[in-house]
Amino acid sequence: MVKLLELKKIEKRLGNFRLGPMDMEFERGITSILGPSGSGKTTLLNIIAGITRQDNGRIFLNGRDITDQSPEKRQIGYLFQDFALFPHLNVRENLFFSGNENGERIIKLLEIEDLLDRRIDELSGGEMQRVALGRALMRNPEVLLLDEPMSGLDESRRKRMLVELEQILREFDIPIIYVTHNRKEALILSDRIAIISEGQILQYGDSEDIFERPVDRRVARFMGAENIFRGIVTSAEGLTEISWEEGTLIADEVEFNPGDVVDFCIRPEYVMIVREGKPLKENLAGNVFTGKIITKVRTGGAHEIVVKLRKEYITALVPDHIYTRLSLNERRKIKIGLRRDKIHVMPALFRT
Repeated sequence: MVKLLELKKIEKRLGNFRLGPMDMEFERGITSILGPSGSGKTTLLNIIAGITRQDNGRIFLNGRDITDQSPEKRQIGYLFQDFALFPHLNVRENLFFSGNENGERIIKLLEIEDLLDRRIDELSGGEMQRVALGRALMRNPEVLLLDEPMSGLDESRRKRMLVELEQILREFDIPIIYVTHNRKEALILSDRIAIISEGQILQYGDSEDIFERPVDRRVARFMGAENIFRGIVTSAEGLTEISWEEGTLIADEVEFNPGDVVDFCIRPEYVMIVREGKPLKENLAGNVFTGKIITKVRTGGAHEIVVKLRKEYITALVPDHIYTRLSLNERRKIKIGLRRDKIHVMPALFRT
């Protein structure tokens, strides 16, 4: 089976920065490259597009070796972060700069019929994004690259544009690579996510799998996990027992051995309030700890509370109706339970 886009042993050095070496394959659908500024996201896109020449490795597109092809011959569309529209041309001229016999379909899909005779400096940020996307699609690309296209939009505008952008992108049966440093954007848009840091791909796979099962604490942080702790496996017979700062923790069966140092995380929504006199759910048994609420933040329909245990701090997300019913005021002592089935255990990182 021919891979649609395949990178083999790609490597690039820029001063003290090194990208790769990396091997990646891209399928139809949307893949997000997620990572902080300076991690190599744009450099990777530029290598795929042919704008930057890699030091080592090869690139294959639909079975063709395009490593030595110039950018204009690669059949790759590119939506740049600053949109890179020609200011001296109007919208129509920007769109048809490279020519396209299917241009009318793209114009209709993007709903920019009324903009065709406008100057670029007359467009809003969202309109400029649509025009730039249209120009990238006019090349009938076999792959579409998008470099942080939402970065110039305000928060309220970004949310709406993101939904609209996804609907548009789903119309095209090609690999789409979307670069962002915004976790929410990646999770909303993507079928797959690649986490990149310091020029290295830390994890690449299904979006839900990466969200629920990060390979280490670096990926867990990228995916928004707030409760990350260090422990030692003390028993691995059936359920897993982990010794940590607060005592003993019970997790589902994992592939570690007694004596292994591990990191583990649990998302705030799976940290439960344990009420006195109420039956304890089975998946909380052995994982109940006492602490004091030290701060709270309203997060739209829920309260995020930070609980100080004996030594560790842990964040819980409590729905408003429960927060109000239980009167969870600051400085109040409470018991929390960690859902055994939602504790994710990872190999320990000793340099993070």
